Formats: sequence, C-alpha cells, structure tokens
Amino acid sequence: MPLIGTIDSNRAQQMIETLLEGITRYQANVAILDVTGVPLVDTQIADALIRASRAAQLIGSQIVLIGIGPEVAQTLVTIGIDLSDIVIHTNIQNGIAYALKRTTS
Repeated sequence: MPLIGTIDSNRAQQMIETLLEGITRYQANVAILDVTGVPLVDTQIADALIRASRAAQLIGSQIVLIGIGPEVAQTLVTIGIDLSDIVIHTNIQNGIAYALKRTTS
C-alpha cells in the first residue's frame, strides 16, 4: 500500500481501515506500507503506523514498512517513536523479498 502526500487524522484512519479490509479480503500474512511518498512524518502519522501494525497483528498479519528516507528517520528518532514492533526495510525489493520468505516458510 503506497502512501503519498500529507496524511492527516482522517486520512490516517482511512488508511488503517483500507489496510485491514485488504488484509482480511486477501487473507494476507504480510502487508507492505510504502512511505516513500510521504514528505513529513509527525507524531500523529507515526502513531497511525503503530496502530495499523497492531491491528494487523490482531487479525494475523504483519506490517512491513518501507521507504523511510533520512529526513523521516531523523524525525522519528527526534520525537522518540518506538517502531520496534514493525519490520522495516529500505526499499520495495527488500520488503517483497522479506514478505515472500515469510509466506513460503
């Protein structure tokens, strides 16, 4: 699921709902969230990513977060967001490789 542009609270909630519906519909073991197109991540967006990850885990799926750039990484560290429950990969290729390993093993 590519995320592009600014994400406000309404859009974050819509993203979580769409993600969970897709996981359920396709019985996905892994869902990839791509934040490459998100120019700014603040506490609200980071919280939405964490909530999405926890909700996905409750329905049997795992979130893989990709596309975190240097600015976003620095912001996440500065605001003290703990993403330790979320698998993070640098790009789509690594994220897909991880997801394939997880679903075939």
